[in-house]
Amino acid sequence: MSRRPSRRSAPRPVVVLDFGGVLSAGHDPLDVIVAITGGDPETVARAYWDERVAYDGGRTTPAEYWGAVAAAGAIPEASDVVIEDLQDADDRYWLRLDPESRGLVHDLARNGVTLVLLSNASVAFGEAVRKADWFEAFFFAVISGEERIAKPDPEIFEILLSALAHESGGVQRPGSVIFFDDREDNVETARRRGIDAHVWPRNDPARGEGVANPGVAMAREVLTARGVPLD
Repeated sequence: MSRRPSRRSAPRPVVVLDFGGVLSAGHDPLDVIVAITGGDPETVARAYWDERVAYDGGRTTPAEYWGAVAAAGAIPEASDVVIEDLQDADDRYWLRLDPESRGLVHDLARNGVTLVLLSNASVAFGEAVRKADWFEAFFFAVISGEERIAKPDPEIFEILLSALAHESGGVQRPGSVIFFDDREDNVETARRRGIDAHVWPRNDPARGEGVANPGVAMAREVLTARGVPLD
């Protein structure tokens, strides 16, 4: 007698979230940085953003990155204390979650949905993220600085899928991964790998009271359509 092939249940979706522009309340910490460095804000801003790609890619140290930012301001030689103050100020700024994004994370975690963070961020910020109170809702984080590769490079999505397969003890299907990011190029790369990826309208810190977060509204609609519990 032949055996019927066993019916496999569909894999439970995994929700992967970007950080800046998706979870964070703001996306421009210039004021808090210039308050420490002094100098011309535009010059400091150029150093902050121009050097950030290498910093978030794990190619420069905190001393090298923050030293360059401080030198663009009014501190030619940044001490260890200044470097630590800049990193702490930067961490505090970025770690403030948008209230509605926090609510979405809470609803997903409460329903037992596997959450993963995939962020272009420095090693130092990755350490700060894992100490945040809300991070307990996440299964794990993939941080570009730690991997020395950043979105939209396809390799970081391979690292994500490999980590999911390792942590779950099996093969992770890209189509069961629902990914939200505020950058179109990151989303396009994820889609080419077969990931169910969506562009999140960047969080607006100036959003008026009572104005809904469009990214959260979009994500809730997508997740509900995919059968992800949110109640």
